[in-house]
Amino acid sequence: MTENLEVNQVAVTCGSGLNPNCGECCAIFTDPARRAAFGYQAESVTCECHDICVEDVRDICVRQRTATHCVPCNPDGRAGCRGGFLPDGAPGIQSWRVLCAEERLSPSTGCDRIINELEFEVVLRYGTGTLAVVTPRDTFNCFWYEFARFPSGVHFQNNLAGLNQFRSELAAIDGSCKVIIIENVRVVTIGNDCVLEIDYKVIDKLWKHENLLVSALKPYPGVGEVGNITVSQEFEQGHRIVPCVNSGLCGNGVS
Repeated sequence: MTENLEVNQVAVTCGSGLNPNCGECCAIFTDPARRAAFGYQAESVTCECHDICVEDVRDICVRQRTATHCVPCNPDGRAGCRGGFLPDGAPGIQSWRVLCAEERLSPSTGCDRIINELEFEVVLRYGTGTLAVVTPRDTFNCFWYEFARFPSGVHFQNNLAGLNQFRSELAAIDGSCKVIIIENVRVVTIGNDCVLEIDYKVIDKLWKHENLLVSALKPYPGVGEVGNITVSQEFEQGHRIVPCVNSGLCGNGVS
């Protein structure tokens, strides 16, 4: 506790009045509580131009989706008088997660879209003692005219000229990433059927390996230090959202 107090009480300076580019970062860097929480050691930093290699997003497609999947209405499959299942009411939702996600190019259709595929795992609850697992999958296209350039927000035109521009863009694109926002997971009854519905939003981003100059702070070097040692590692244990191809029985990459 004493060490944290000493760090908090240091007279901290950040940036320069002549360079407002790092104002938001300076507000974080100079805040005593956040300095202690984030372990910042440096007492004075300047807003400097840094040369970094990054995945620079160039085009974004936003899609709103509802994935549907028929599920048992009851655990024992009890039949009615004419052989249909009798629902005891829709099962509840115990939990859910994204099992896998991927996107790929479309050379067979003239490179006019990005094909997205996601698989979910939903645990259904029947009464108080029965659980069931379903793994619905949803596939959809982001067509060229659904992509907006970043940062202008201007979409590719829905015509041949726009398609050709998108094809030229794909020639420079190195990869993609997506943001998945699960908005609602529910089971509804339609007649004697129970249907799992997953409302979700996907922000599909195309990026290019790029070298950029950015204004940024280096918050960690201490007094007398030239720099710090930063090591990154991708976690290999636990749940990983991997491509859906050969994702295995449980979506963990084991075939």
